[in-house]
Amino acid sequence: MTRIVAAGALLVPVAMSYSGENAFRYPKDLALRAEVILIVVVLVLAWAFGSLGQLRIDLRAKWLALTALICTWTVFCAIVSTNRLVSIPPTFRVLEYGLLFTVTVLVLRPRPAWFAGIIVLPAIVNGAVYILQDLDIWSPFDTSAAVEKHIGRTALIGNPNDVGGYFIVPALVALALALAGRRYRLAWASAGAFLAVATYMTQTVAAIGALAVALFVMFALWLRSWPRTIVAFLVVVLLGAVPFVAYGPLRDRGHLMYDALKRRDFEAFSAARTLPFLTAAAMIRDRPVVGVGPGGFAYNFFDYKLRLQLKQRELFEHTTEMNFGEAHSDHLQVAAETGLPGYAMFLAALALLASASWPRRSESEVQTGDESRPAFVRLLALPVAVSMFILALAQFPLELVAPTHVYLWAAAAIVAWRTP
Repeated sequence: MTRIVAAGALLVPVAMSYSGENAFRYPKDLALRAEVILIVVVLVLAWAFGSLGQLRIDLRAKWLALTALICTWTVFCAIVSTNRLVSIPPTFRVLEYGLLFTVTVLVLRPRPAWFAGIIVLPAIVNGAVYILQDLDIWSPFDTSAAVEKHIGRTALIGNPNDVGGYFIVPALVALALALAGRRYRLAWASAGAFLAVATYMTQTVAAIGALAVALFVMFALWLRSWPRTIVAFLVVVLLGAVPFVAYGPLRDRGHLMYDALKRRDFEAFSAARTLPFLTAAAMIRDRPVVGVGPGGFAYNFFDYKLRLQLKQRELFEHTTEMNFGEAHSDHLQVAAETGLPGYAMFLAALALLASASWPRRSESEVQTGDESRPAFVRLLALPVAVSMFILALAQFPLELVAPTHVYLWAAAAIVAWRTP
């Protein structure tokens, strides 16, 4: 089982195809499905040979109860969906994630802290490819057909927004390993810094903001001192501001957003995201309890778009032909598709994850066989939860396999190693 989970962590972020309309996302979907199928096969064989009892799991654990509740509520929302057939694939995906998360927790429990760093290696590969593309040095793909030059920066993930959202967790994991232990500290710190630079080069505002805030939180947890925390805040702000001033493309992006905000051009400021935001909000108002069903946002979008355009034509004069499959905000999409109870579960999962940064017992009282694990969890838990909260405000990481896979991996490490 360990080999399957580790192979998934290494291969899913780099799975891609050189042909087809969806050369990046679809191969990752297939790689995830293959990983889950192999896990199911192993579990069935273990049950058949009577060795399933070796996978010890506390059925009263909060994380397990919340995982089961999320899966159950998703199934219920699919049953009462506005289109049950449309809801079947995303519902199965949630169940796959639930199984993968549970198995990863069990696999990671006896492992040392460095094992969490497995996800850093494929991130570095993606980071190297992206930087080479951005500097016009080399690209493994022909991106000359891209509408914009920037959109042609894909790494092995997809587009710059997808890439930026994916880099956050491996960067945080690498830096947490550097701060929590002494072994290979320089290597982990270098990897984290490299991925942070790569994130800035994607020019993805949501990802940059999420990483910057998460880094500040991590350093605050590490320093454990208000004066030092203030210094860390100033350092993070300075380091975050320098790329906006020194890196031309990012500086230009900042000017465009500032000018749009002054003109009150919210479509330009949000990169044409106003329409999906408002349609998702309308779905929440219409079905606040159970939502429109998993996958229902894309199915219902066109009808809601027409209604909104009739009421507020001035907002959509430049976007009448655009169609959206995602709300471009997982906060809104989760609430629109699974109702306010589903959104409450999403927030509860982030809160439970963040709570590991405040262990009930001191790290010195816990005997784990790896002295860096409690410190690693304490430094990583809150930053990961904060980064997901911020990233999901203007992106949809939960709809993409690559970022969701690394978030689940980090969450599983935190749950497996958290201090009682």
